[in-house]
Amino acid sequence: MKTATKRTLSVENVSLGYGAQPIVKDLSLEFPQGRVTAIIGSNGCGKSTLLRGVSRLLKPLKGDFLLDGKPTRSYSMKGFARMVGLMPQHPIAPEGITVADLVSRGRYPYQGLFKRNSTEDDEAVTWALEATDTMSLAERQVTELSGGQRQRVWIAMALAQETDILLLDEPTTYLDLAHQVELLDLLSDLNEERGTTMIMVLHELNLAARAADYLVAMKDGQIVSHGTAQEVLTSGNLNDIFGLKAEVADPFSDGSVVVVPRLRAPHRTADSSENTTLG
Repeated sequence: MKTATKRTLSVENVSLGYGAQPIVKDLSLEFPQGRVTAIIGSNGCGKSTLLRGVSRLLKPLKGDFLLDGKPTRSYSMKGFARMVGLMPQHPIAPEGITVADLVSRGRYPYQGLFKRNSTEDDEAVTWALEATDTMSLAERQVTELSGGQRQRVWIAMALAQETDILLLDEPTTYLDLAHQVELLDLLSDLNEERGTTMIMVLHELNLAARAADYLVAMKDGQIVSHGTAQEVLTSGNLNDIFGLKAEVADPFSDGSVVVVPRLRAPHRTADSSENTTLG
């Protein structure tokens, strides 16, 4: 497992969309080097669209994404893929492909014309399978797996790519809570051990607060707050961004953040109202 190179990645006055109408509007941001960033916000706010732009899957309508100060589109496809990896929101595996073969595809940026695996490639694939606890699935076809197993296999392919920056669009989809925590802990360990810069879209606010060093909160295609979980996940921000009435607690008295939605006032039935009146 090679140490990641610290690279700068920034968004300079970018607008993004799937037509003339932008979804992400005039957005500028610099992602912290070697840290874990979580992008949060309500459905349709532009989180995944932003990640697609960073990964070069979507060309900006305006502005630039800069990697080490150069527009990302100035890099060759393989050159960019050696530095930036992506696990998309809904990846699709070729029919009949085995887990081992799929994870091996993460090594394509390092391979020549004949795509033969080197010893370094084999070691990276083995490490990725072991890290995601999918080695026992290596010979199975991806289509035979459960949703949670497939998700871990796609993570393994992204890890095998050994990039300096890793983009993950909702990586905890299909996983139960225990496996969500396990996966985010794995990514945190990778960040600490390799120094990989992680940028992920997450829906669950408490997992984002637990897993990320830095949060970016979006609304209507723009950034409304960014910083630590303590700075971003305030009652006022939660109400503004999500329309959520909630309290923010520190249950372990260690500065950690837990979002606790306020309970809805109980409905009073006709009988209880009548009893109250008669009483």
